[in-house]
Amino acid sequence: MLKLENLHVKIGKTPILHEISLQVKPGEIVGIIGPNGSGKTTLLNAISGFARVSDGSVVFQDQDITHFAPYRRANLGIGRSFQNAGIFRDMTVEENLIIAIEQVKKYPWWWKFDRKFIHKTDALIDEALESVGLTGHKKSLAGVLSGGQLRLLELLRLGVSDGDLLLIDEPTAGVAPAMKKTLSKTIRGLLRENTGKTGQRSILIIEHDLKFLFELVDRVIVIVDGNVYMEGKPEEVSRDQKLQEVYFG
Repeated sequence: MLKLENLHVKIGKTPILHEISLQVKPGEIVGIIGPNGSGKTTLLNAISGFARVSDGSVVFQDQDITHFAPYRRANLGIGRSFQNAGIFRDMTVEENLIIAIEQVKKYPWWWKFDRKFIHKTDALIDEALESVGLTGHKKSLAGVLSGGQLRLLELLRLGVSDGDLLLIDEPTAGVAPAMKKTLSKTIRGLLRENTGKTGQRSILIIEHDLKFLFELVDRVIVIVDGNVYMEGKPEEVSRDQKLQEVYFG
């Protein structure tokens, strides 16, 4: 699904990532962990096109996209969420989902005048909201939602995006502990949706809550000082004494 080879990224003249090489297979959830400032978000920025790659390559579904603009990568099937929920807070929950659906489905400009399109869109929205318990907020302004509900809405937008690769940055940030189980279930649910060329969706996720992450992912990649320090299954990574020293200081 995704292959990075010897990736280097600089911000100005400051090197952030050094010789990053990794792969993400179809249908797998891969976690990214590391200390603050280690380059985790910059890595997602490089994959999604928001950070310029100074050397190395980004290959998505056997196509070199290293120098593609973010919108081209999105059109190819790379979806992205950010540390601060990228939700239109002055629009309703329903309208936030409509924006994603009409872009992905390539609706004609007149679709809101066609009953067939209206029913189809309503059904997609109702199904998505019901899956995370947000049905009662369909007509509410997104700005009144709690932090956890905003994260769920953002994940729903990713879910309707039809992307094959979803990049999720800190989904539990600002979320109450009671909501984390629902978030985990929702992220797993994103994998079950049939998408794109492969029919299998993959997820690359950054998260500081190690318990939450280790129960969710198939594999963990540890980034320290802009380098891949180690990778392996959650149980393997959690036993590494050097990692505990590096991660917790």
